[in-house]
This record gives sequence, structure tokens and C-alpha cells, in this order.
Amino acid sequence: MRLVYVLACAVSFSKAGFVPPAEWCLPSAHLKELSGCISMTDFEDECDAKPSNDERLDCYCRQEVLSSYFACKDDITRCLETHRFDPQFDEKVKRWHEACDERITTSLTTPVVTSLTATYDFGACQRLHESCLSADYETNRCSETYLPTSSMSFLSCCCQPPIYSLVSECQFNGNISCKRTSAAESNIMGYSYCSYFWSGSETLSSVDFTSVLGDVGRAATAAAMISSYSPIANAASVASIIRSTIPQAQERARQTSVTDSTLSDMFELK
Repeated sequence: MRLVYVLACAVSFSKAGFVPPAEWCLPSAHLKELSGCISMTDFEDECDAKPSNDERLDCYCRQEVLSSYFACKDDITRCLETHRFDPQFDEKVKRWHEACDERITTSLTTPVVTSLTATYDFGACQRLHESCLSADYETNRCSETYLPTSSMSFLSCCCQPPIYSLVSECQFNGNISCKRTSAAESNIMGYSYCSYFWSGSETLSSVDFTSVLGDVGRAATAAAMISSYSPIANAASVASIIRSTIPQAQERARQTSVTDSTLSDMFELK
């Protein structure tokens, strides 16, 4: 129920569909809003509101409407760094041409859409989520076993290569592969002191233990953030949004015998 409420508050509604909020996009997209998708749904609402068949077609069969499909396609491509939604937009463009080519007397332009050099791995967050959970579990075991009596043993426990590897996966790869943000190896929990244990040293006089405990706390926070970050769920929502805005009967618009009731189905959500 909470998820439904959040989604209801997050989107911009229109009759033709609703626009994904920029918060659903990957940070690397740097989008503040999906302006192309806003234009697309606004145009479809505008045309749907026309009182007659000819007026609706005149409204719909414009370069601006066609361009808005490409603009929304570009928004979604950049938003989630994927071409997986291209077929839905290609279908919208195809149906626009079927309905409008015979009515257009001027030359049309085809806007350029972003071509990705690399696409987003939607499975990355789930895999890294498991690493975060395991890292959190193992560091908690170290804490329960050695704190507060032996801080050195606690650090040595956390710095075991299998545990450090899990923490690195969560904190470093989690930012880069899942959240698509920057990451620095020096920010990995244990980076500044684990090398002492790996080299066989038994002293850590230069380490501020209070700072170390802060690192552990930040690691737990990072794990929680990776666990709650779900672009694959956003992608599923985006897919349903795009499908909902595809007029299911555009091809009928070319028929001169089309009835008013049939034309009204052009923009009906299916």
C-alpha cells in the first residue's frame, strides 16, 4: 500500500498516460524532468479533447506530435540507459505514419535519439544487494565476537580477504554498477588499515578507532542504500507507462468511414 501511495504522489498525470518522475532515473542521466514525455502526453491530451474527427486528426498529424515521440524515447533511453523500450516507441511512430502520411503535405524531419555506448545492467543491483547483506552479516559477527573487549581482533576479523571483498563489492561496485555514481577505493571500509593486517603487522598505532567505527556505520548505510535502490522496478513501471500511452486504434484514423465512437478509441488507455 505504501508503494502505491508513493507512486501516486510521484508521477505527473494526464489522460493519455502519466510521466515517469526524474527521480526514477539513474543519477548518471542528469535529468531534472522527462520533458519529451511531458510534451507527448500533453499533445495526446490536447488532440483527444478536439470535438470532431477532422480536428483530432489535424491536431494529431503534426510534426510536433511525431517529434514528441522521439523526444520521449530519448528521455527514457537516457533515464535508464537502455534501449529495451525502443520497440514501444517504434510502434507509436509506425502508427502515426499509418494514420497521418496521407494527410501530410510537407516534408517531415526525424529527430535524433541518443545511442548508448553501454547499457545498464538491471541485474547488478540484485547481485550487489546480496554482497551487501553478506558484508553486513559478517562484520556484525566480528563485532559481536570481539567488541568491546578487543578492538584489534575486531579489525583483523573485518579485514579478512573474504569479508573485505564483500564490503568492496557493496561499497565500490555498488556505486558504480548499481547506482551509476562515482566511487573511490579509498572510501571502502578498511582500506586505510586492512593493509596492516595483510602485511603481518601486529600494531595499528596510527589508526583512530573512533573513525574506524564510523567507517563501519557508513558501510551499513551504504548496504541499506543499495538494498533499497531498485531501478528494475522503475523500469517495469516505465514500461507500463509507455504501453498505456500508445493509441491502440491509430490505424483506424485513416479510414474515411470511421465513426465518432471509433475515433474516440484512438487515445483511450488500453
